[in-house]
Amino acid sequence: MKTDWHQDKVRINDGIELFYTRTGQGEKPVIILAHGVTDSGLCWHQLAGDLEQKFDLIMYDAQGHGKSSRVSLDKPVDLVKDLHDLIETLKLDKPCVIGHSMGASTAAEFAATYPEMLKALILEDPPWSELEISDDQSKANMQAWKKQNLAAKKKTVSELVRLKKRESPKWQEAILEDWAQAKLDVDPAIFDQPNIIIKDWRRQASAIQVPTLIITGDQELGAIVSLKVGLEAVQLLKHGEFGHISSAGHCVRYEQYNPYLTMINLFLKRNLPA
Repeated sequence: MKTDWHQDKVRINDGIELFYTRTGQGEKPVIILAHGVTDSGLCWHQLAGDLEQKFDLIMYDAQGHGKSSRVSLDKPVDLVKDLHDLIETLKLDKPCVIGHSMGASTAAEFAATYPEMLKALILEDPPWSELEISDDQSKANMQAWKKQNLAAKKKTVSELVRLKKRESPKWQEAILEDWAQAKLDVDPAIFDQPNIIIKDWRRQASAIQVPTLIITGDQELGAIVSLKVGLEAVQLLKHGEFGHISSAGHCVRYEQYNPYLTMINLFLKRNLPA
């Protein structure tokens, strides 16, 4: 983390605390960065470092992740409400939100529910798919992911980094340690929560009013959004754009960072002038 960035916690609904890292003080247009399941806010630090000259970046840990509040057994997690309350508590005026995976699902639902609170939206491989996945299958998938995470927690950051380098040699070196640390920090109880990933993407897309960019990679490498879904989403969105980056899977920016950054910059230049 850069020495001039600052970190803090904000208390939102029901006493939940969200930890965040911020590059500025609100003197520039604000961009909120929403990470995916098992990641953390600092997994965005590479992008934040490249955007901070023109923008004020807020990288927050979702509930159950990083240094934010753990999951409570008697309170269902509502990531959309958390994002809403984060924006209200920090008194942010129409930020842009960039979300990946779970964070993209959260951001899309937020944009559909509170269109007047956002300036623009960027979705990195949101969970928008033609496949119909039952609730039982979703639950089974989350439990398999939980088992994988519990196994990861038995390793050190260095061990996880070495494994990821072998498994995904194209990943950006800059993010590996924060990515690995996030696996150790995540609360396994998050995998037992329903609805942390929202399925009804056509309803979301139809309701989103702000300029929106969808970025995805190759399905054969693990990306979720297909060309067909991307083109349909653009038709449903009021101001939609679709970008495909080759040789990347679900974590587009980790694998093909430079074309990802170029695509982000071009969209922001048109829709969030600094």
